[in-house]
Amino acid sequence: MSWFVRHRPKGDTSADAVAVEVNAPTPADAIDQVRATLPEDRIVTSVAPY
Repeated sequence: MSWFVRHRPKGDTSADAVAVEVNAPTPADAIDQVRATLPEDRIVTSVAPY
């Protein structure tokens, strides 16, 4: 299944989140895939089905 995972800089609530499309069986797996590629200064803000 395809998921949109959004992320933004940590501590910057005014920054626009960036959406990444990921293929994974569950939302948790999609988040794990994206987190593995993000720099430490970014956080995941949401996940939604594509």
